[in-house]
Amino acid sequence: MIDEEPVTTADLVGTRLTTVTAARHQQQPVTAPQLSHLWLHLEHLGSVLFRTPGNGLSFRADAAGRNDATSPIDATGTTGATTATGASTANGTTAPTTDPADLPLTRFLGQSIRSVGAIEYRDGATAFTAGLALGFEGGRVRLLGLDGALLVVGPEEHLGDVEARLHEDTALARVVWTCSSSPSQWNAWTTGGRYLYFRYRHGEGSVEHFPGGPDPDTWDAEGSGLLAQWHDGSRRGEIGLADFLVLAGLRLAPNSEVLDGR
Repeated sequence: MIDEEPVTTADLVGTRLTTVTAARHQQQPVTAPQLSHLWLHLEHLGSVLFRTPGNGLSFRADAAGRNDATSPIDATGTTGATTATGASTANGTTAPTTDPADLPLTRFLGQSIRSVGAIEYRDGATAFTAGLALGFEGGRVRLLGLDGALLVVGPEEHLGDVEARLHEDTALARVVWTCSSSPSQWNAWTTGGRYLYFRYRHGEGSVEHFPGGPDPDTWDAEGSGLLAQWHDGSRRGEIGLADFLVLAGLRLAPNSEVLDGR
């Protein structure tokens, strides 16, 4: 999913969304709008460019920060002749527009990204990472690359038959409470087998993934990373599991096991 000049999903967590810029395909379907390019302008991180090579997402830092709506982009991502905002270009896309009102991301301007999770597409023998789910205080947005279309799907939107083939590893099969306060702390395993480390202290919560499991000596292994982070504005050192999961965008699976390991 990572393009040149890589940005990791962990880099996105905790950054504040300041501006959204989008370039669309000229020919739009009746259903969800299809984008050719999407820029998220993030405080302290800069501009991140999202696009799709066909299936899945490619995203990278865009040092040029092409948030100028007068610079249309051709199929290779390079700028072309100057055009007014929203005008059509010769390469089949419209010129970039800033903070378009109909794009679900726009409602979260000024908010920080609390969580980032992968979305898998599964249909028989076909399986690939289709995109990302970005969690905000007021909801979440999915960025998907499917059949050459870059889609931004809002909290209330449903993709019909495609939904049954999209999967997120957010259900917990087992949770072990390891510390009650300062910090509140848990070890957890998803139904997909991922180990997650939960921590809450001084009003700040975080979720990290460590492929090596709960042994801290393995936490520098490749694939480790931050999945969620937020601050609730308090200085508390204690939080209940149910409240933590709501803020983290996770849930207990049916028949999950919750143990007190303190």
